[in-house]
Amino acid sequence: METRSNESSNLFYITVLNVLSALAVVGMHTNGCFWQFSREHWWFTANIIESVFYFAVPVFFMITGATLLDYTKRCDTKTFFIRRLKKTVLPFVFWSLVSMVLQIVFSKNISWGIVTIGYVIDGVLNTKFNSVYWFFPPLFGVYLSIPLFACLEESKKIAVLKYLAGSCFLLNCLIPFLLTVFKIKIHFPIVIAVGSGYLLYLILGYLFNRLDFSKKEKRIIYLLAFLGLLVHVCGTYFISMEAGKVLRTYKDYNNVPCILYSLGIFLFVKENVHWLNTASLKWVLERLKDYTFAIYLLHWFVMQSLLKAFHIDTHSIVYRLGGIFIVSFICVCITWVIRKIPWIGRRILP
Repeated sequence: METRSNESSNLFYITVLNVLSALAVVGMHTNGCFWQFSREHWWFTANIIESVFYFAVPVFFMITGATLLDYTKRCDTKTFFIRRLKKTVLPFVFWSLVSMVLQIVFSKNISWGIVTIGYVIDGVLNTKFNSVYWFFPPLFGVYLSIPLFACLEESKKIAVLKYLAGSCFLLNCLIPFLLTVFKIKIHFPIVIAVGSGYLLYLILGYLFNRLDFSKKEKRIIYLLAFLGLLVHVCGTYFISMEAGKVLRTYKDYNNVPCILYSLGIFLFVKENVHWLNTASLKWVLERLKDYTFAIYLLHWFVMQSLLKAFHIDTHSIVYRLGGIFIVSFICVCITWVIRKIPWIGRRILP
């Protein structure tokens, strides 16, 4: 395992991971029937699709670590936060408010009579107006933590982050996971807070971007990734079938199966991106990269509109897989139009 220096923001594999993550997020939501447990055949495929696309959010946080943990080489901390505010916070607030207005005017889920300043603030911050925005508050927490890692002394950064990654995986993830799986009734109280939650993915993203692995190490990572996916799929299927409802023992983004699988996806794309590095495909992916965040923001609106307009069977495999590309394409078109609006267009869809 060796360390190399690079400007990660210019690497093509980051572009590919961004596009794959955006499409996978849409795929998990077009496959939302997974959460409606059933013993019919469609839930079997829904479980597989859900598990395969589960890397989307973890890889997004890994990309954040890979591209932003060295931000001090490009700008000061004040500039860093101003850019994050413009790129994520303002669009999040705007489209959350749009979600609220749509529920008042069209779906009638909210009455004007209950709308107060406190109600709006609570609804935005706790993503009550648009539940698919749940990842924004954790993302903002990660952004606020980044200066802590970015300001580590360069000569010691890799070593410190390796220690944090290993100890956090062991204490925060692996031990609690094993205790749960084997139903050992022991409360494990030791948690390393500085690397808890999605901060672990931030650290892992930086390390996997900066480190070069040997062939043996890559094989081990890929094997563990496959086992992580297999445990996620099979474990969820069997315990849910037995319980008659969806159980989350093998799910959760901070759980061992997901961590191992996500690391494998990240490394595989990084090491094999040359397969996609043809002129035409690279052109498409580079342009799609500019729309990935807009797809995150808009896909829920597009999905709801399509479902109401065409009365789509959400159990249909055609919708669950084909819908990924249709919804994403519509989001790109809407974004292209909105960005043409002077001054405001790129502020609400950066």
